[in-house]
Amino acid sequence: MNASKMATVLQLIGIGWYVGICIGGGGFGGLWLDKQFDTGPLLTLLGLAVGIAVAVLGMFRMLMAVLSDNSGPDEPTGTAK
Repeated sequence: MNASKMATVLQLIGIGWYVGICIGGGGFGGLWLDKQFDTGPLLTLLGLAVGIAVAVLGMFRMLMAVLSDNSGPDEPTGTAK
């Protein structure tokens, strides 16, 4: 595996971690706020919704950056290796 492919793999792994941290952080943050204010599951659900929204938007931006980096003319398309 050449360095370019390895960099792409590491970028994709990073995107996965980003999504997990955003959703988990939103859920745990909402749960913590629910315990502080005794609001039931309201803030947990709100935290999850915000975490998912941030994850989707960030994932879209990062994937567009990865795809634009890999669309260079150095590799012919449609050829199997």
